[in-house]
Amino acid sequence: MPKANRIGVCYLLLGIFAWAEYARAETSHPVVPAYDRFHSQQPSLEGGRILFNELGCVNCHRNKTNLPSKRGPVLSGISKRVKNSWIQSFLQDPSAGKPGTTMPDFELKTDEVEAITHYLASLKGPTAKKAFKFVNIQRGHNLYHKIGCVTCHLTGDDPDASTSDFPRSPYPDLKNKYDIHSLSAFLYEPHATRPHGRMPRFPLEREDGGDLAAYLLDYTNGDSSEYPPLANEKTDIKLSRLGRDLIIQHDCAACHEFPRSERLPRIHKTKLRSDFKNPIDHPQYSLSEYQRESIRLFLKDKPSRASTTSFLETLNCLACHDRNGKGGPTDENLAFFSGDPDLGDAGRIPPSLTEVGYKLREDWLKEAVLGHTKVRPYLNTRMPHFGEATRSLAKRLQSEDRSEQRHKLQAGDIKSGQTLLGTIGGLNCITCHKWGDRESLGIQGLDLSMLSERLSKEWFYEFLVDPTSKQANTLMPSFWPEGQASNQDIRHGDTKAQIASIYAFAKSGRGFPHGYPEVGIADFEIVPIDRPVVQRSFLDGIGTDALLVGYPQQFHYAVNGETGRPALMWKGRFFDAYKTWFSRFPEFEEPLGSDVVSWPDAGNREDSIYKGYRNDERGSPTFISQYMGFALYDQLQPFERSDSSILMRRTIRYTKEAQLQDTFLSHPIRVEVEELSSSDPLTRIFLYHW
Repeated sequence: MPKANRIGVCYLLLGIFAWAEYARAETSHPVVPAYDRFHSQQPSLEGGRILFNELGCVNCHRNKTNLPSKRGPVLSGISKRVKNSWIQSFLQDPSAGKPGTTMPDFELKTDEVEAITHYLASLKGPTAKKAFKFVNIQRGHNLYHKIGCVTCHLTGDDPDASTSDFPRSPYPDLKNKYDIHSLSAFLYEPHATRPHGRMPRFPLEREDGGDLAAYLLDYTNGDSSEYPPLANEKTDIKLSRLGRDLIIQHDCAACHEFPRSERLPRIHKTKLRSDFKNPIDHPQYSLSEYQRESIRLFLKDKPSRASTTSFLETLNCLACHDRNGKGGPTDENLAFFSGDPDLGDAGRIPPSLTEVGYKLREDWLKEAVLGHTKVRPYLNTRMPHFGEATRSLAKRLQSEDRSEQRHKLQAGDIKSGQTLLGTIGGLNCITCHKWGDRESLGIQGLDLSMLSERLSKEWFYEFLVDPTSKQANTLMPSFWPEGQASNQDIRHGDTKAQIASIYAFAKSGRGFPHGYPEVGIADFEIVPIDRPVVQRSFLDGIGTDALLVGYPQQFHYAVNGETGRPALMWKGRFFDAYKTWFSRFPEFEEPLGSDVVSWPDAGNREDSIYKGYRNDERGSPTFISQYMGFALYDQLQPFERSDSSILMRRTIRYTKEAQLQDTFLSHPIRVEVEELSSSDPLTRIFLYHW
């Protein structure tokens, strides 16, 4: 081969080797979920802060991060829960033992690894409690994919594991690390060995730990007593002493907790500069270039307080919750969030953390952060506890979210609140919400009896006036759209007085809302007599979010509660509410009357968002929706002509000029439409003959 060709081949091989080393470094970098999801696209100071904290740099250096402390596992009794052979292989090459690990590589020699392993094996600690005798791998699989594990981890049998948008917390070779008993004990109570909470504690029964362990270990036997136990060799005293010296030399106590009896000395903390390099005698991290640059940006900055959002990112709270439009379930994870389908997305996706420090009262927020409260039993995803890391979280949230008082609400009237919540002259709240031990009459929403314990009065007021501004996926309608009360009979239609009264009744703890009828009465037909009636129900052709409006003239219609658009119209009898009020799982109902006609597009308009309704002085509702960024007001009511014939009159009013297409101004099928003239260019009036 000519000399020039040989040189070219050499350069090619060197290039391939260099590319392979670069690719290895880029794909084997430490995986930190908060960084990888939110900060890995480009170097950033906040990304560097998170890395400096989560990689344990802050444990050896005095650069403050103001983030929850992060330390490695407690090493007391480690040989009673982990195989010594796995410890050796992990210390020899941490990234091979657990891809993406945050444990640095000290480049230990083989004899050093052996000595440290013997020392760790000598550390006393409790033996892991045995798993329940019988374990169920299928139940473990179902739990894993239901309670929230997949928000941080993906297993090999998950179809999205290889196509995830960002790396998830990786697993080591679990079969080579644990036996079924030690893994079960860890999953049931992870804070016993990892108190700093990056692996949170889920509210589990003890048998759940065994079922989850069976799934992760692919153990199909079903009898945990037959699983091969840990078989760690005895400790060599001389090697153990050498291992202890090596532990001190590498300052392992900076990140790990050892028995107090060991009294391991610590190396004095130093300040790290932004021009840092990785000296040979320092722990080695296979940082990507973006990770390295992010840490430099953080070190260049003067010490500053981390935002609460960074705090929540660090704990991976934003894997399940969003805050200020950031985070929440990813598209690939959305299918794993399940719950009550009758409640739509609100029945399966955890609530937003936007303004949560303003929303929740102080005592309740503290308990919620610890995972001690459960007010949404319909959510399958479980709120875990993050241990010591959350000690200051509630205080931070309240400090950031609570500003000056936004509203001044007077003391409410307890009796008015009791009426408003009920179905007799009220707003029918108990149709969708339970009250203490009384189940709701329809879908099973939140328990309203504890709302004053949970919610600040100011946030509660803002939510009721405009529910979708606080929770985009809520099915909750507004009975005070744009601040105007739909019920003008109670407290003179004063919105603030009505909402304050609901809050006051809940706080009083006296009785329950009016309108829980005695089961057994045969006839629950709603007959409008002197005023219109509005009733929520499940209606065939609309779905679970229908609002029915009945008139004494025996002309009625129904609106789609998602789009705010009319959907059905009929004559004659109005509606029988028996199943709506008494069945926990009501069927889709039908109008009682005849001549039912429908709109063709009431439920499939993505450009129309329902914003509530308000009643005029005669009790006739006007439904408000948002269309292309402006408000639209839509009212239907009976209209008597001079010849005594009755038609349905529809009045649509807009808040600004817009080019309105016939597809938007749709009308019912099989109906003759007559348009009347209007002096207001933003108002259109139609009469429906059928």
